[in-house]
Amino acid sequence: MERLQLNVYIASASDGFFTVKAMSMPELSAQARTLEEIPDAVRSAAAVVAGQSPEDFEVVLDF
Repeated sequence: MERLQLNVYIASASDGFFTVKAMSMPELSAQARTLEEIPDAVRSAAAVVAGQSPEDFEVVLDF
């Protein structure tokens, strides 16, 4: 099965967290403490929003 690519961006960074959003899924909002944690946080949030498995999503961080 082909994975859905989510291009995400850092909407804010405060209090030790990055808040990440996706243009293609406006209802998605995820938080992570480090840049390395962003993909897993986004996959988990996208899975809840879309009702799919976290493995169904590929995350690309746009700067």
